[in-house]
Amino acid sequence: MEQLPYADILILALIAGFILLRLRSVLGQKSEGDNPQFFKRDPVEKDPVNESVVQIIGKPAKAKPVDETDIYLGTLDNQAVAGVIADIKKIDASFNATSFMQGAKMAYEMVFDAFAKGDKKTLEMLLDKPLYDTFSQEIDLREKAVNKTETTLVSVRAKDIVQATLSGTKARLAVSFDSEQVSLVKDAEGRIIEGDASQAHPMDDEWLFERDISSRNPNWKILET
Repeated sequence: MEQLPYADILILALIAGFILLRLRSVLGQKSEGDNPQFFKRDPVEKDPVNESVVQIIGKPAKAKPVDETDIYLGTLDNQAVAGVIADIKKIDASFNATSFMQGAKMAYEMVFDAFAKGDKKTLEMLLDKPLYDTFSQEIDLREKAVNKTETTLVSVRAKDIVQATLSGTKARLAVSFDSEQVSLVKDAEGRIIEGDASQAHPMDDEWLFERDISSRNPNWKILET
């Protein structure tokens, strides 16, 4: 076989080297990016709001309680009374004048019903000691009387807080009531000798309530009726 001149061999080597360089540039070469050990995910964009919040699926955060609107206090024109109520709220943040008025109406009904039935236990729970003693004596006298006085409460409305005082932590609130009542007097046989069972009479009352607003006991005592 005829041997190629040395110059021709050198040219062929140069050509082969050029071809290899071209192939390398087209096909590429293995880099750190091709190695799983160096593979890195694109960083996830952080939410600036939730970056430090740990969310638990299925357990939403509890909403802050909404304060109950004190409707009655918003309609109160007596600035002196409103000022005392504001002072009460500073000591007892749970105090609500609207709820108090609802409770005062309930107390009126309970006292009325307990007195009519001679229920001294309920009266003792609701009334201050001197007032309870008065009611208790009236019940005893009524039971001994030949003719019985019966009074039925038809309706009652807690109208307004007309006076308010705060001495230390002891609060006193005077409430005016409008009511309709039927009063009868019956003899020993139960016959009506005074009054008309179909006739209700309007009544105006003012009751005085007292409570130590620093106490955990939420009940108000009735001092006067």
